[in-house]
Amino acid sequence: MRRRVVALATTARLGDTRVLRRMWNSARRRLTGRIPAPDFSPELVARLADERADVLLDLVCDLREPWWRRRPCALALRGRVPPAGVPRLLARVCDVKDVAEVRRAILEALADAELGPHAGELLAWLRAAREPEVGHDMLPAILHARARLGDASAAAPLAELAADPWTHRRTAGEAAVDALIAAVGLDAVLAALEAADLPALAFTAATPARRLLGVRLLDRSGGDIVPALADADVIVARQAHLLLVGSSRPDDALWAVVAAHGPAAAAWTSDECPRGPAGACMWALCVLHARGRDIGDAWRALGSPRVSLPIVPEDVRRAIVAEYAPGQRQTDPRWLLEAAVGQPFVPPDESALLAQAHAALAAAGLEPRPPRSAGELHNQGDGTYYEIAFAGGAVSVSALGPFVAFEDDDRRARTALVAAGFRVIDPALAGCEVTGLHVYFFGRRDPLCVGDLLFYWQD
Repeated sequence: MRRRVVALATTARLGDTRVLRRMWNSARRRLTGRIPAPDFSPELVARLADERADVLLDLVCDLREPWWRRRPCALALRGRVPPAGVPRLLARVCDVKDVAEVRRAILEALADAELGPHAGELLAWLRAAREPEVGHDMLPAILHARARLGDASAAAPLAELAADPWTHRRTAGEAAVDALIAAVGLDAVLAALEAADLPALAFTAATPARRLLGVRLLDRSGGDIVPALADADVIVARQAHLLLVGSSRPDDALWAVVAAHGPAAAAWTSDECPRGPAGACMWALCVLHARGRDIGDAWRALGSPRVSLPIVPEDVRRAIVAEYAPGQRQTDPRWLLEAAVGQPFVPPDESALLAQAHAALAAAGLEPRPPRSAGELHNQGDGTYYEIAFAGGAVSVSALGPFVAFEDDDRRARTALVAAGFRVIDPALAGCEVTGLHVYFFGRRDPLCVGDLLFYWQD
């Protein structure tokens, strides 16, 4: 009799297991059916909020599922990670062989979770994590998680992240700093950055990244950031200028800077970016111009300061300034001022320019083919030039003005184009660096040469 009872109980348990398995399989099929293909929209994550948390967690931790399906499920767990599932998610985060996109999403979910005894384990791993060993672009998510966990020691690397040249990393760093302040308080963050208060962080901190953070926080608190226009690092000074454009700080305070430091600005003739009093004067003028004020007389009173490029013709210079100023954040303020109040430049009619070049080559009997854009030539991207192939060669025609260049010079084509009003950019001029004007080019943000700017391509 007892054996029969045990057998019946075992059968019942097996039946329950089969039912649960069928229910689990049904829930998994339903979930995978909602993500049949890669979809990285916030709307998908929002729609997954009605799925059971345990079903989402199982899929996130299932390495057989594609990463693009696991990622939105991880994000959908934000604010509702089952406590029993924390160890499984931690294992996925710490597995450097797993996909970084999924691990970053899991970290977002864990940041709001009740970690209990696992908080110390996660924090220890986060503190020890280093790129690239832990995976591609994991640092923002790692530092954000440390911030949400109240780890004040993350303040210094967060300041560096908030100064990153890549926008997505910089904005992630700024958001993480705000999260850290919310978690531990501003005083604790200032102490971790070795600053007594916000003005000290903004104006005297040891690194440009910390001063940059200080300027942002001081401006947000309503403090005066005008002194940051004199920062020794152009990135800090430029950010102060951008913040002041939209601030309520009166124009009089900026004109006072121009008056006080005008002599220093007038005396600055170095190729190096102006800094200190000279930089403060020029950046103050940039702020005033951006506010719609007329700064022409003030600029001319300083001697119309410009970056010296002796061999670059004025028409080439004006075309470059019109296209590329204000440049990247390391750009010399003299380029911004020249773009604001220098001799005006009228952009050419691109179609007319190309037609003119094509007609000149045709008149010379060179049988030119139709122009091809830089993007077409490279099968992707865009640029500032076209190529016209002709009998015996090819010529690059800039879209910025009547400028052409040859890879292999052709006397007949050169003569025809010069007669039609084009300037040939010879190797010496093409190789001249446009000092102080920083332009994005395949991941770099440095000054480029005249040839690279007139005949620019970026995928």
